[in-house]
Amino acid sequence: MKRFCLAMLLCLMAGQTHAGEITLGEAWARATAPGQDSAAVSLRITSRKAASIIAVSSPASDSAEIHSMTEEDGMMKMRALESLPLKAKQEVTLGSDGNHLMLIGLKKPLAAGDKVTLLLTLRFADKHKEKVTVQAEVRPLTESHDEHMHMHH
Repeated sequence: MKRFCLAMLLCLMAGQTHAGEITLGEAWARATAPGQDSAAVSLRITSRKAASIIAVSSPASDSAEIHSMTEEDGMMKMRALESLPLKAKQEVTLGSDGNHLMLIGLKKPLAAGDKVTLLLTLRFADKHKEKVTVQAEVRPLTESHDEHMHMHH
C-alpha cells in the first residue's frame, strides 16, 4: 500500500514545476488546425506570496500575451492584459477561468505530442521579479479541457 501511495504521489507531481515561490502544473495547448497561427495555453499556477504575471514569451511564437475572455452583450470578447494578479497560496487555473496565455504568430503548427516552452515573468509585492520556465504539452485538437480534467480525477 505504501508503494502504491508513493507511486500515485510521484505521478501527480510529475506534471508540476516548482521554482522558488511558484508552482506550475498541467500546462497544455491544443494542437493547431491547418493555417492557424495562434494558440491558447492553459495551466495551473500557485504563488506562495502575492505576485503578478507581468510577461510571457515562447520560442514557439513571435509573441505571447496574457489574455482574458469575457462575455459582453452575448458576445465573447478577448483582451490582452498587462498583468495577471496571483493571490498568495491560491491556485489559479488559466484556461477555465476566462484567463489564458496566448501564443501569437506560431513559427510552426502545434502537433499532438509536442512540447512548447514558455517563460513567465512574475513580479512580487516586494518588487522583485522571478522568471519561470514551463513545458506545455500539446494535446490532440479534439480533446477539450473538461475531458482532460475528467481523465485525471
